[in-house]
Amino acid sequence: MPTASPSRSPRTRSIRHRPRSGLLRPAPPLDVVREAIDVLLEINDDPTHLFGYRLWPSSPPHLPTKINERLAAFQDHLNELFGTPEAPYTPADGGQLWDFTTRQFRRTLAWHIAHQPFGVVAGARQYHHAKLAMFEGYAGTSASGFAAEEAVAVLDYVEDLYRDWNDGARTGGGAARRIDGEFERVRRELGDLPGIVSDESRLRTMLAHLTKTLHPGVLNDCFFNASTAVCVKRATVVGRPVPQHNMCLRCPNARRSSVHRPRLVAARDQAQHLYTITTKAAPLPQLQHLALTEHLDELDQLIAELDTPGSGQ
Repeated sequence: MPTASPSRSPRTRSIRHRPRSGLLRPAPPLDVVREAIDVLLEINDDPTHLFGYRLWPSSPPHLPTKINERLAAFQDHLNELFGTPEAPYTPADGGQLWDFTTRQFRRTLAWHIAHQPFGVVAGARQYHHAKLAMFEGYAGTSASGFAAEEAVAVLDYVEDLYRDWNDGARTGGGAARRIDGEFERVRRELGDLPGIVSDESRLRTMLAHLTKTLHPGVLNDCFFNASTAVCVKRATVVGRPVPQHNMCLRCPNARRSSVHRPRLVAARDQAQHLYTITTKAAPLPQLQHLALTEHLDELDQLIAELDTPGSGQ
C-alpha cells in the first residue's frame, strides 16, 4: 500500500509469499503514477476509494483482502446500471462475462512497461524478478494477445514520422535518404502538400510495409537490414539478438528525426558532464580522453544534422 510523507521517501509493502504484515522497501513512484493518483484524488478525496477500507471513521485505511470480490461487485453494478442481460456493459468473451482480477491489471501494466525504451530492465527491477527473461515472460510477447495493439502502435509511430517529415522537420542517419524517399513517393501518390495529409486511411495502408523492419529507439530508429547492419557481425560473437540500438549511431539502417533531438541533447549533456567532472579530478588517460571527446563530437554532429537547413529533406 503506497504511503508518502514530506519527510520520508515513498514506501511499498510487499506481501507476495510473505506474512500479511508484509515487508517495507523503497519504491519511488513514477511521475505518471503520481499524476494518476492526483486525478483520482480530484474525483474523490476519500482514501478508501484508492487503497482500501476503514474499520471505523478515525482509523487509517487498510488494504482490502478481497479486492477481486469487490471488482466483481463493481462489474455487476455497472452491468445493472448501463447494460442488459443480453448486452452487458462490461466485455464478454464467448458469451461469458469477463472476470476482472488484479492480476490482469498488473500484467497489462507490465506489458506497457516492457514496451518502453529500456523497459524490460526497469520492469524486472520494479517487479523484483531475478532475471530479465522472467519479466519478459510475465509481461508477455506477441503471443500474449497484444500483437494487434503492438502492430497498431508501430503503424501509428510510422505515421507520426511521416507527418513530422511532411511538416518540414529535418532528418539524419544512414537510412534517412531511403526512408525520406519512401515518404516522398507516398506524398506524391497521395497528392499531399507539405503540412497537409489528404487521405489518412490510404496513408496508413501505404506506410504499413515500413513497420516490418522498423525498431524504434531512443537515440535513433532502426529500419533493419541484416546485410548492412553494423550490429549483425558483433551480435554473432556475443550471441545477442539484433538489432542492437547501442551500435546504431553510425549504422546505414539508422534514421533520426525531431523526436530524437531532445534525447540526443540529453546524451550529449550527460557525456559533457562526465567529461567535466573526470577531467577536474585528474588528467584522463589519453585513450579515455580521446573516446569521450570523439563521442561528444559525434553527438554534436548528429544534433546539427537535425538543426541545419538543407539537411535531411
